[in-house]
Amino acid sequence: MKVASHRAFTGVPSYAWPACAFSESTNHSVVVFLASNLGAAETLVEETAQLLQILKGIKASAKTLTESDAVVPMFEADCDLLGVLSAIRHGNHTPENPLFIACTPGSITRLAPSAGESDKKELIIRKGDRILLRDVAQKLSVHFSYAHESLCEQPGEYALRGGILDVYPINGQMPVRIDLFGDTVESLRPFDPSTQKSEGEINSVVICAPRDDSFTTFDSPFFTHLPAQSLVIGINQVFSDVLCAPLVKSSPALLAVEETDEVESGWEVHAIECVPAESLLIGKSQDSTQTRSGLLKQVSSLTRQGQICLLTGDTQGSTERIEADVKSLELTKFKPQILS
Repeated sequence: MKVASHRAFTGVPSYAWPACAFSESTNHSVVVFLASNLGAAETLVEETAQLLQILKGIKASAKTLTESDAVVPMFEADCDLLGVLSAIRHGNHTPENPLFIACTPGSITRLAPSAGESDKKELIIRKGDRILLRDVAQKLSVHFSYAHESLCEQPGEYALRGGILDVYPINGQMPVRIDLFGDTVESLRPFDPSTQKSEGEINSVVICAPRDDSFTTFDSPFFTHLPAQSLVIGINQVFSDVLCAPLVKSSPALLAVEETDEVESGWEVHAIECVPAESLLIGKSQDSTQTRSGLLKQVSSLTRQGQICLLTGDTQGSTERIEADVKSLELTKFKPQILS
C-alpha cells in the first residue's frame, strides 16, 4: 500500500501542468520534475520557475540530470550528476531559494557516489580562505586529473597566472577566477570562457574530481541523495515506468500529474477541474459571457475575491490585443499580469 505522500492529480491538460507543479512546489527546497523525455522535463521546470518568479518573486536554481547514451557521453553525464549532487549538498536551498531538477526515469535512478566518497573527491574554496595557489594547482593536476592550460575553457581545466587561478569545475556551469591578495582569497568570479569576462561574484566554489577507478561506491541511486523535504513531480504515467519502481517503493513525496483518470491503486487521487481552451469560443457565441470582454469581467470578479489572474497570449499580437481589451474595460481594480 502506498503512503499518503503518493498523490495524483487527474484530468489535467498539459497546459495546466506548470500551474499544478507550481501550486505544490512552493513549500519544498528541492523539486524534481520527472518525464519520459528530458525535453518535457526541462520545459516543465522552465514554465514552473517562471510562475514561481512571477507570483512569489522567487527565482529557482535549475539543473538537468542526464544519463549517458548515444548522444550524451559518459563524461558529460557524470559532470551533470556531480553538479546536481554538489548543488544539493552545498546549495543551502530552502523554499525561498529552491532547486529544480529535470530528470528522466533513467537519470533519477542512475547510480551516484556516496556522500563519503564525494567528500574525498571535492575541494571547496571560500572567499577569505588562506591558500597556496601552487598547492591547489598541484591537487587539481595530480589528484583531480585537471588539465593545465594557458586558457581555462572546458570543464576539467585550470590556468595559473601569478596570483590568479582560473578553474573550470566539472560540476560547474562556467569557470571561476580565484584572485588572491597575498595568500588570502580576495574574490571568486565566474566568467564567460569565450570572452574571459567576469559574470558577478560568488562567496565559494565547489570543485569535484571526475569519476575514475578510485570511485568505488557508485552504488546508490541518485534519488536516495534527495533531502527529506524534496518533492518528485511526474507527468503522464512516468511513475509506471519499470525503472521508477525503486523510486516509488522508497516512499519519498511523489506527485503524479495525469491527463487521464488512470492512476495505479494505492495513490491518493484528486480530480482537478480544468476548462478546455477549445470550449471558450471567444467571439463566436451569442452568450455575452463567452465574448472576450464578458470573460474578462468574470475574471475581474474573481480577482476581487482574492484570486490571482494571469492572462497569456501565444503571440505578440494576441498579447497586445489582451492588453487593449483589459484597458478598454476601464476596471480600475482589475490589474492582471499579462504574459507572452
